[in-house]
Amino acid sequence: MKLSLPTYGDFRDLTKTVRANSAADFQSDPQLPSFTARLDDSYWYGYSVYLRSGLSFSVIEADFQQRFYLAANTQACSVLRFNFCLSGSFKASFQPSTDELMITAGQSYLGALGGEITLASEFSALQKLVLVRIDIDPLLFKDLIGPRFDALSPSIQAILTGDQWGCCWQSGPMTPAVKMILHQLLNCPYEDSIKQLYWEGKVLELMALQANQFTAKTQLAPHSRHLKPDDVERIHHAKHILVKNLVNPPSLMDLARQVSINDFKLKHGFRQVFGTTVFGCLHQHRMEQALLLLRSTEMTVTQVAQSIGYTNPSQFSAAFKKKYGVLPKTLKA
Repeated sequence: MKLSLPTYGDFRDLTKTVRANSAADFQSDPQLPSFTARLDDSYWYGYSVYLRSGLSFSVIEADFQQRFYLAANTQACSVLRFNFCLSGSFKASFQPSTDELMITAGQSYLGALGGEITLASEFSALQKLVLVRIDIDPLLFKDLIGPRFDALSPSIQAILTGDQWGCCWQSGPMTPAVKMILHQLLNCPYEDSIKQLYWEGKVLELMALQANQFTAKTQLAPHSRHLKPDDVERIHHAKHILVKNLVNPPSLMDLARQVSINDFKLKHGFRQVFGTTVFGCLHQHRMEQALLLLRSTEMTVTQVAQSIGYTNPSQFSAAFKKKYGVLPKTLKA
């Protein structure tokens, strides 16, 4: 499915635009800029919290049953954006930049956007996406970070100071500390004004950790080498087979034979298309399925482990904590 949206200003405008320009089953919360929408077989949920002038964070969750394309335009903007991908993956391109950005689970992204941006995103089928986004005004960020602002990459600085238009991104792995703060941000234990204070503290803590990471060294998002369309389809088919066989997945050689591609091309093409290895993808979907089962069913930790292919619950618990920064039994509680 493809959804094209005209120009919007921010998250609040986007929710109105989705409602006005799609046949979505759309519900919104009057107390919080949020929406719940079903677009064909895809389910979307999102909300945005405005902490102070120039600072907000948003949470977007989506469950894709088929491939989905989203095209949208923004109004003239100047923003520093932190993205944290907790599960799922998607490919994004931004104009007037020619770069493509592969957003993958376990990675964080720092981006500068200036001017009017055209965004095109492609989401593959059979995945659950969870994305946390922080937007901050460049002047506010500069006041908060002080001289460390000058340690940002020159390309990002040029956009944030208005010397050029467009967008630029850096990426890096999420540390256990970042994962833990994200878990706390999404599971705030307070209500009313205390909740707002708690959220702002966690957002500032996240930005501090990421600012330290991205000013310490520059790690530009990798560019994908060209793949033939037929190869890309085979690689997507391979991913579909993996997702359908979490308990008894095929070997790399068997998987390559099933989609009629050699194992070398499958291995390297998989990393280009999805930003991870074949069995890194398998692990990602196992963890996503485990997270879903722990949150939405009465299954025990042992039952969840077995349902995704782990015979040893202790190994599952260790893998889950490494991925999400919390033990499954703690999340269950």
